[in-house]
Amino acid sequence: MNCRTIKERRMFTQISWTDYLLAVSILLIIYYLFVGVRYFSSDLKDLLAGKRKPTLKTSGFTQHEPLQNDDSENISVTTDEEANDEFTEVEHLIEKMKTVITDALDKQLVKEEFRQYLRLVLKEFPSVKTSALRPSVNELIVSECEKQGIVAFNEEEVDELWSDKR
Repeated sequence: MNCRTIKERRMFTQISWTDYLLAVSILLIIYYLFVGVRYFSSDLKDLLAGKRKPTLKTSGFTQHEPLQNDDSENISVTTDEEANDEFTEVEHLIEKMKTVITDALDKQLVKEEFRQYLRLVLKEFPSVKTSALRPSVNELIVSECEKQGIVAFNEEEVDELWSDKR
């Protein structure tokens, strides 16, 4: 073997795996500290000052999201809260509708009485009236009526029940 390759082998065998991993870890820490200070200094200051809680954004999308400032994050939080309120409202309406349909079946209401009964219940949920979930609720009412064997409504008739017209 060449004298030069022997010296190179000794040099590599003198460094242990522990020393190597320690050096790489230190370099990674320095790198991430630099990136954090350079690009996320305001976020880190807010986090360390306790002004903001650490949050992890999980998304099913692989696209890059645009950078957001604190104001836009607060807007998205309120939008999420509003969406949760909307879903809660729809869940309450669905439960109420199932009860109403069962009650109408027990009382053997005629179609016009049942229509008025549904109209009164729908008036209790004005936020669902303007919701994007309204067509789904209409479809559910039609399917529940068909399932219970009550007077058949189509989706257009149910949609008319949301209006204040009689």
